[in-house]
Amino acid sequence: MKNFGVASRRNFYIKLVFFVFLLLWVGFLYARKIDLATADLGRHIKNGEWVVEHKFNLRDKNSPLFENYYSYTNPDFSAINHHWGSGVVFYYIWKLFGFNGLSLFYILLSLAAFSIFFWIASRESNFTLTALLAFSLAPLMAERTEIRPEVWSVLFSAVFLFLLWKYSRGKMSWKWLLLLAPLQIVWVNFHVYFFLGLFLAGTFWFSEIARIVFQKLTDEEFAKKIKMVKVLTFMLFLVSLASLVNPFGLEGLLYPLKIFKNYGYTIVENKSVSFVENYGVMNPNFALIKAVLILTVLSFVLLLFVNRKKIFLAHLIFAVFFGVMGWVAIRNFTLLGFFALPVLAYNCHAVFGQKEGEKNFAKENGIAILYITVAAIGLWCNFKYVSAHWEKMGIGLEPGVAKSAEFFQKENIRGPIFNNYDIGGYLIFFLPEGEKVFVDNRPEAYPDAFFSQVYKPMQENADIFKKVDQEYNFNTVFFYSHDITPWGMNFLKIIQENPEWAKVFGDDYAVIYKKITRESELMNRE
Repeated sequence: MKNFGVASRRNFYIKLVFFVFLLLWVGFLYARKIDLATADLGRHIKNGEWVVEHKFNLRDKNSPLFENYYSYTNPDFSAINHHWGSGVVFYYIWKLFGFNGLSLFYILLSLAAFSIFFWIASRESNFTLTALLAFSLAPLMAERTEIRPEVWSVLFSAVFLFLLWKYSRGKMSWKWLLLLAPLQIVWVNFHVYFFLGLFLAGTFWFSEIARIVFQKLTDEEFAKKIKMVKVLTFMLFLVSLASLVNPFGLEGLLYPLKIFKNYGYTIVENKSVSFVENYGVMNPNFALIKAVLILTVLSFVLLLFVNRKKIFLAHLIFAVFFGVMGWVAIRNFTLLGFFALPVLAYNCHAVFGQKEGEKNFAKENGIAILYITVAAIGLWCNFKYVSAHWEKMGIGLEPGVAKSAEFFQKENIRGPIFNNYDIGGYLIFFLPEGEKVFVDNRPEAYPDAFFSQVYKPMQENADIFKKVDQEYNFNTVFFYSHDITPWGMNFLKIIQENPEWAKVFGDDYAVIYKKITRESELMNRE
C-alpha cells in the first residue's frame, strides 16, 4: 500500500507539472502584441468609458448603445451595441493596468476556459490523451488573440458545458443549473454569441429526450431521465427568459438572427476557409482545421463500428455544429478548437481504450499509434503557429503603433477626416472630443448603400472621391498603411498623386494627408 501511495503521488505531480506546462504554453500562444491600428479594442474601451461616465444610463438613445455614435456620416443610423458590457470591463482594466494589463487579463480568461474544457475532456477519457490532444489543438484555440468581447463567449461556453455535462452524468445536483440564468444575463450583454447558451442547454435537453425515445431503459432509469428532461426544460426556459434582460429587450434577443441582413462590407474573419484560401490569404491553422474535421468524422465512424451505444449524441451535435461554424467562418476557429477537445478525447478513448486488466493487442497498439500520431501533429502545428507569429509575440501595444495619433494630436490637426475601415476603432480611441470618423470597423452600423455606393467607389475613382470631398469638405486623410483591399490600395495611389493633398506623416501603421489650402501654403512659406 505504501508503494502504491508513493507511485500515486508521483503520478499526480507528473500530471500537475505537465498541465502547468500546457497552461504556460497556451498562454504563450495567446500572448500577442496589440495592433491597435486595426483592432476593435479602442472602440470597446470608449464604449465602456461612455457607460461609466454616464453612470450606466442604458436607456439613452443618443448613445453608443443605440446609434452610430462615433460617425459623422451616419450618426443617426440605428445600431445595437450587443457587447457594451465587455467594453465596461475592458475600460476598467485598461484604466487600472493599461494595455499590458488588458493583454494579461485576456490571457487569463482564455486559460480559465482552457482549464474547464481540459478537465471535462480528461474525465471523458484520460489525462495523457487529453494532454496530447490539447497540445495539438492549442494553435486552433489561440487563433483569436486580438482582445475582443468574444472571449466571454468562450469562457461562458466552457462554464455552461461544465454545469450541463456534470448534471447529465449524474455528478451534480440540478440546483447548480440555476447559475445558468444569471450567467446568461451577463452573456447577453457581453457578446452576440450569447445564443450559444441556449444552444448548449437545448443540446443536452434534446440528448436526454433522444435517450428516452431510442434507448431501452429500466423503470428506474426511465424515471431519472424524465426528471432530467423536466429540469432541463425548466432551465432552457429560464435561460431564454434571461436573454431578454438587455437594454434592447426582444430586439436584442433576436439580433443574432438579423445581424447579417445589413452587412455591406466583406470581412475576412466572417468568410469560409475555402473562400479565404482562394482569395490568397494564408493561415497556418488552415491545415489544422482540416485535420481536426477529418479526425472528428473518422472518430465517429470508428465508434459507430466498434461500439455505437457509446456515441454521445451531445458530442455529435457539437461536432457538427462547431465543425460547420469553424469551416464557414474563420472567427469560429477558437470555439471549434475548444469543443473538439472533449469530443475527440471521448471518441478516441471509447474506440481505443480498454478496461482495467483487459489485454488486447490491437487496442494496445492502436492507442500507442494514436498517442504518437497526435503528439507528432501537435509538434508540427505548434511549430507552424509560432513560426508565423513569432515577431508579434508579447503583451501590450506593438511598438510605435500610437505614433500617428500622437502626431495628429501634437500638430492639432482637425477634421473632417476621411479614414478607411480598418483604422476606425483606432481613431475613435485617440481622436479629441468633437472629432468623429468617416467609417469604423462595424459593417452593421452603416447602411449597405454607404459601402457599395460611397465608400468603395470613392476609393476606386478619383472623380468620385472629389465629389464626396465636396460634400463633406475633408481636411485630413488618415489611412491604414497596409489596407489589402483592391479599393484601399487603389486609393493610396490616388491620394499620393493628387496635388491638392500633402503627405504629412507616414509609418508602418498609418499615413496622414492634409488638404493643401491657401492658409497652409502661406504657413509653409513663412
